[in-house]
Amino acid sequence: MTSSVTARFEAYFDQWLDTLEADAHRGAPGGADAPAHTAAPVRYGEWEGPDGTTHPVRTSRPEWMLNQIDIALALGDLVTPDDVVIVAAPYELSLEGASVERAIEWLGASLISVGTSNTICPLPRLLGLVHRYRVTTLVCSPRLAADLAALDEAGGGHPAASSLTTLVTTRPAAPERLRRIADAWGASATELFGTPARPATATACRAGRLHLVADRFTARLRSTAPGLLAPGSTRGELVLDIHRPGEPAPVAQPTGELVELPPPGTSCPCGSGRQLVVPLGRVADAVLTERGPITQADVEHCLFTSPHPRGQVTSRPEGGRLTVACALSGADGRHLPALRELVRGRFGPAVELLPFENDPAPADGPPSEQDPASVGHPVPEQDLSEGDTRTRSS
Repeated sequence: MTSSVTARFEAYFDQWLDTLEADAHRGAPGGADAPAHTAAPVRYGEWEGPDGTTHPVRTSRPEWMLNQIDIALALGDLVTPDDVVIVAAPYELSLEGASVERAIEWLGASLISVGTSNTICPLPRLLGLVHRYRVTTLVCSPRLAADLAALDEAGGGHPAASSLTTLVTTRPAAPERLRRIADAWGASATELFGTPARPATATACRAGRLHLVADRFTARLRSTAPGLLAPGSTRGELVLDIHRPGEPAPVAQPTGELVELPPPGTSCPCGSGRQLVVPLGRVADAVLTERGPITQADVEHCLFTSPHPRGQVTSRPEGGRLTVACALSGADGRHLPALRELVRGRFGPAVELLPFENDPAPADGPPSEQDPASVGHPVPEQDLSEGDTRTRSS
């Protein structure tokens, strides 16, 4: 970051940390307003548990502010005031989109917020925004980034020649698949791992691995099936034990996220001693086998040893089996039998591989020299630099 941005960033930190210090002082034992003040939630969201039921998420002001700082630090080496950033992360009843957007604003970049509702901003219009405003950074799920690249190619475009230089993905994907998607865009890719109440649960180091932001919580695993976690298990549902000022004991916060936690002390090339974490997807989206839970990320590790899969992969658990759909290079499906054999050899009958049929663009989609936005969703001509603010929403 430039010195001016760093100075502004540090000023935000100072203001927020002063507020947190005041909160901690008021919430200290004996403080008149301690219980009401420290427990008051300022953000509300929802998440789907392993059993498919919906649960509320509430976070306090200190927790929200510390999370903002963690995200801004994670993005500080990726985003500058010269960047135009599209944030297509969950916003409705989710803390993720709002948290990322505020960090982008801190860093001084231009912001185009589209959320994940494709009613207002369907894929063609989103692609139009990428090209019209020469977007440099896209924050979204791996699937959305892959679908956008496929849409651009279907319209005769070349995603790798676009202005996009950085992808920030907010959902788990195998590193091999993430590289395939980034290569399609001619961009670099980094991950940001969040849980329902903590959008910055883990951030990437310079070696590209995710480390837990563990200064205010500790992490442990619990079994994804009835019964105790087997001794020595490194895979299970992530549970965060939150350490809150004034609380006599940590508060357990299940996340519904399946992860691997390498044994403490596992080294990372970056030299950090923070706990490594490997996100695998939601517990609700995994299938249980004799060898433990299997997720789409496991299948991606296997699939992307081959050069033929494209970045578009979806899955759903049904009948004790994981049905995975994968887009392939070429239109005749000649690579599918070999890939099925590859997957069968690795997972047996637990995984069924199907061709990906949800083409994001019709065969007669618009050519790249036209604006991909539909007539009903035009992309207005607008200079993002006009006026007295850099940050604008489309």
